[in-house]
Amino acid sequence: MEYTELADYPLPAGTMTAWEPTAAADAWAQDSRRLSYMHVEHARRAATEGDDWYSQWIGTAFLVERPLDADAMRTTLGRWYDRHEAFRTSVRIADDDLQRVTLPVEAVTVTDRSLGESLSSTRVFEIMNEYFNTTVNPLRWPHCVAVTVELTDRDDAFLLVFAADHTVMDAYTQVFAIKELTALYQSALDGTPDGLADFGSYVDFSDAERTAGEAIGTDDRAVEGWSRFFAAADPVGTQPNPMPRFPRLPDAATMSDPSITAERVPDHGFQATLSSWLLDADETAAFHALCKDAGANMQAGIYTALAITARRLTGSSDLRFLNPIHTRTEVRWGEAAGWFVGIIPVHLRLGEATTFREGLSAVAGTANDYKHVGAAPFAPIADLLGGDTTPPGLVVSYIDLRHAEGADLWDARAARVLRSSTRMADEVYFWINRVPDGTNISSRFPTGATADEVHTFISTFHQILRTVIADGDLTIDTSTVAAQHA
Repeated sequence: MEYTELADYPLPAGTMTAWEPTAAADAWAQDSRRLSYMHVEHARRAATEGDDWYSQWIGTAFLVERPLDADAMRTTLGRWYDRHEAFRTSVRIADDDLQRVTLPVEAVTVTDRSLGESLSSTRVFEIMNEYFNTTVNPLRWPHCVAVTVELTDRDDAFLLVFAADHTVMDAYTQVFAIKELTALYQSALDGTPDGLADFGSYVDFSDAERTAGEAIGTDDRAVEGWSRFFAAADPVGTQPNPMPRFPRLPDAATMSDPSITAERVPDHGFQATLSSWLLDADETAAFHALCKDAGANMQAGIYTALAITARRLTGSSDLRFLNPIHTRTEVRWGEAAGWFVGIIPVHLRLGEATTFREGLSAVAGTANDYKHVGAAPFAPIADLLGGDTTPPGLVVSYIDLRHAEGADLWDARAARVLRSSTRMADEVYFWINRVPDGTNISSRFPTGATADEVHTFISTFHQILRTVIADGDLTIDTSTVAAQHA
């Protein structure tokens, strides 16, 4: 399963319907539980942007292999909102302050609205994209909406696509929802139990996170870790900022690897994006086996290949980035919908390694240097440290999703996790996912010169992975840099 923008998903032709949650105005109640740190920042940014807020959502698309029944779909989504308090909470701005308001269970009613009949696939995309882009907003409920497409060429299945604001959803929620919504729909159709476990509320987690953040002081171990990470920046190196940015590649060549999907540059200042399959299932298994034989895991192998890429292109043996991690630290948060995400700093150091296998050992030893800071929310730490501590800059995420429940059915269900296009100007994101079919990479990044550099970086990274698999090892050198800049 890939992680791409909606424009890269092969939407079918058909009849499209929006399924919209509604609630009576007097059902909302003030809620004293505080917003998470990221929720506050996200909502304040939305308030600042005002009417300019547009195209900032995440979601999922997948086939439900049963005929579409309107009553069953309304029941399904109603139960989904009941199961997750995050979908039933919102914020209101009063005296420049953010006040949480929440709906009780069974206060949500789902209504359906036609978005068009017998639409071409192009029109399905245009209507769906604009609907999600203009409807999903952290300051305007509902924060999660769904659309179905009844397929022109078959009546035994339909496409379900939902979009949500990040304040109520993270990547794990996007994935868990495939199994959950399918089970709820089957239950609504057949009258059988859905078999789903219950989990806690992200609203409770958010309040607990704020309590934990207030207890962080200057002598906290996490503060020391972040301070040490920022101090490790080389002011004359390729990543001089304390908060790491994408390393500058002098005179970067344009992308030459034909297996990398060509850049798509959206209009209106949106970032560019690309998606590619790095390794198929057999290649991934071979790479994993090689890493294991060398005493490491595949994440360390991916990190080592990234570090070698940086060294080959910049001459630097260090690579620094942010790694998003989930904060589902208790069983009660297991499959709850919400934004359970923190960040940890990563500083990869190849040292004197001369081969991939030697580098694997070095990187595995340095990759977890700052792992202990992950349980602590970053916002209060940034307040204590000051300076250039505004994330993100360069962000790298590696996730192994092979064992997620239902993963073996993702291909048959045409499942894909989605993100909207974004206008963030200077971020570079790499999402590297291991799934049953292999290993893929998705990226978004600024247009212009940085786009060429990112293409070069990913192309080189891809070539390094394949060389390691084919030869069982790889010699680390900076000959490419020397040749390019002689």
